[in-house]
Amino acid sequence: MAKIDLARRAEIGREKRARTRAQILEAGTMLLAERPPEALTVDAVVESAGVAKGTFYYHFLSVEELVAAVGAQLVESFDDLLAPSRLDRSDPIERLSFAFTKLLEKAIEDPLWARLVVRGAQIVTAPGRGIRANLRADLTEAITQGRLAVQDAELATDIVIGIWLQVVHGSVERRAAPDLARQALEAVLRALGAAGVGEAMT
Repeated sequence: MAKIDLARRAEIGREKRARTRAQILEAGTMLLAERPPEALTVDAVVESAGVAKGTFYYHFLSVEELVAAVGAQLVESFDDLLAPSRLDRSDPIERLSFAFTKLLEKAIEDPLWARLVVRGAQIVTAPGRGIRANLRADLTEAITQGRLAVQDAELATDIVIGIWLQVVHGSVERRAAPDLARQALEAVLRALGAAGVGEAMT
């Protein structure tokens, strides 16, 4: 009788569970790109993922937990796009300009990602999330340096995020202009009253 490798069997079980969870997460991601979180149902997810309802509940306690996991994955994609290149820039307006442009270019290139961002805007840009915290830190530094006309860091953060989300939404609804990222960034810097807009753009 062949000897049973319990360690290997456990490893295979973990790999299978990880694949199934990823499958459910992918289904949730695709569905959330088409509908708001409140319209997502377990039935829709399990049908899309091709799993049983019990399997869904093995991995996620609720739809809300799945939505949170999709949001966390989306936030991670922001971090992957920006780090470590963002930190290579010592100037706060340069960092802001880099992040804004990079994320907008990603949205233009990847409509599914863009739709997901628009749908999950509250999750992605919530206080405490990396993207908002980093942006606020850059804006605070620029304000301290006397380089922005807008003196309230929270208001400045809302301006940047608001314009970015609206432009992303527009890129999903219609074909993006070739120089959309540059024009949008110029609009943001002007809205903030940034000193040295020309330098930030170069």
